[in-house]
Amino acid sequence: MVTYRLANTNDYVNVNAFYNRIYKANRTIEQFLWEFNDCPFGKSIYVIAEDNGKIVGTNCVIPMDLITSDNRIVRTGKSEDTLVDPEYRGQKIFYKIYDFLFEKCKDYGIQIIWGFTSAKKPFENLGFKIPFAHQQALTVNYVWKSYKFLSSLNGKNKSIDKLKILGLCIISKAKSIVKLTTQKSIYRIEKVDKIVAGVADLIFANQIKVDNTFAIHQSSEFQEWRIYSNPNFFRTHTYGVYDREKLIALIVFNSHKNNVAYICQSTFHPDLAYAEKVKILRSVTDILHKEGIALIRTWLFSTNTVNSEEVSIFNESKYMFLNRGIGLVWKDLSNTNLKPENFILSRIATQGVI
Repeated sequence: MVTYRLANTNDYVNVNAFYNRIYKANRTIEQFLWEFNDCPFGKSIYVIAEDNGKIVGTNCVIPMDLITSDNRIVRTGKSEDTLVDPEYRGQKIFYKIYDFLFEKCKDYGIQIIWGFTSAKKPFENLGFKIPFAHQQALTVNYVWKSYKFLSSLNGKNKSIDKLKILGLCIISKAKSIVKLTTQKSIYRIEKVDKIVAGVADLIFANQIKVDNTFAIHQSSEFQEWRIYSNPNFFRTHTYGVYDREKLIALIVFNSHKNNVAYICQSTFHPDLAYAEKVKILRSVTDILHKEGIALIRTWLFSTNTVNSEEVSIFNESKYMFLNRGIGLVWKDLSNTNLKPENFILSRIATQGVI
């Protein structure tokens, strides 16, 4: 008989081993603890399904504080590690885990559950909304290295698919070498080890310009945890943009040994001129290209004016777009009336595993 309970610290090694067995992965216990135990907003509410002591399913929510444009903090939970043993599928374990999790979330003050998934139907059956998906954007520096990486992401790619990917890489490279009329920003761009202070203020400056928006509360503790203490990252590249001593833009990349980089954060002060935002993004992109990064990727959204402008900035900065995104899932447990379309989002909302 399958039973459901909250995991405790003594379960973590077995839970992680279950994940690795099902996904044929090699997530370390250090990575597990960082993601589910060390978040500055609190430990995860982690549910396990067991059959006579054997773990057959998991799911959790990671506490995430959101801050609204009227300066309210809303405690939410990001859904992660949703997994059922293939031998136990068809027993509605997925749904029973969530029924258990919903009750526990209420006990812990979680008002909204959200996350990203391509498995839409099961979440819709549980009452989740899936209002939109992210867009992918990329810029290619080295065509062949980028092609090899992108074509390896799907083992089912046929020859025609690989040809399309190669064409995408060639077009992106051609687009990236078309220089803007004036590339140099009038502001000082500095590469630094880390920036954790002032990020929340920079994001909030955008929020107060647009009513009813909200974002992850990127406190100094959150920035340190999500970016600089992240054991999944090989190298971080942090660029602060300053008007005298005031931080007016922040762009953070993480790169891997294969020289593929991801933009985790691109935030601009709303008073910056649009043309300056484009110059700043293009400048730091060119810096990474010169450092040998083969490919830069990111997630973008276009559901509110802040995110829509970001899409436009990336387009003007010669990034290519792919409309093959993963859906946002959203369930309001407390009638907060927050609309997911007003969520100011970036890859910072993922767990940064890649």
